[in-house]
Amino acid sequence: MGVVISLAFIALVFFFLLYQRLKRTPGSSRGHQIAVKCAATSMAALVALLGCLRIGAPAHWLLFAGLIICTIADGVICVYFLPGGAIFVLGHIMYMISFWMMHRPDWRCLLLLLCLMGVITIGIHHLRVSKNRGLIYAYAAVLSLMVSLAAFQTPLILAGALLFAFSDGLLGYLAVKGDKTHLDYISLGAYYLGQFLLALGTHFY
Repeated sequence: MGVVISLAFIALVFFFLLYQRLKRTPGSSRGHQIAVKCAATSMAALVALLGCLRIGAPAHWLLFAGLIICTIADGVICVYFLPGGAIFVLGHIMYMISFWMMHRPDWRCLLLLLCLMGVITIGIHHLRVSKNRGLIYAYAAVLSLMVSLAAFQTPLILAGALLFAFSDGLLGYLAVKGDKTHLDYISLGAYYLGQFLLALGTHFY
């Protein structure tokens, strides 16, 4: 099992680097870019499937479903941004239900959520976001809720959720500031690593 997981991670890194190269290659086919981008996420989904088959916990199957949804969203968002974002939200919801089933939230989750929303409110105000402010705030609320629910799970689940949220937060910053250089590598790299850690979480209960 360990060998398969290691090979899946190597493949994920390969597809990630290949996608970054294709994205910056003039004349590169969008279809090829989308296929490679989705292939990277599907490696995480494969690891989650192996965990589900091994342990079979209902919460893990929901997490696997979330990974499949995010794989689809990876492709759709390259062509249709808002529908792709909506599909990602559905993936987040699947993750949150999975986290809820693993460990019921308590007052600490609520307190963490309120703190995160406070930080996000300050950040949005500091960046002087005006365009699509409501959508950005709503998506940030979803991410904050996901992190709050993941906070008291296994370390792998928490680390995966944090990296996922960091990636999306950095992506939002890039959208506001228009910086598409090295931060793009960091954002997508954090996203893939986060998904992989979430997938690894299905091997423990």
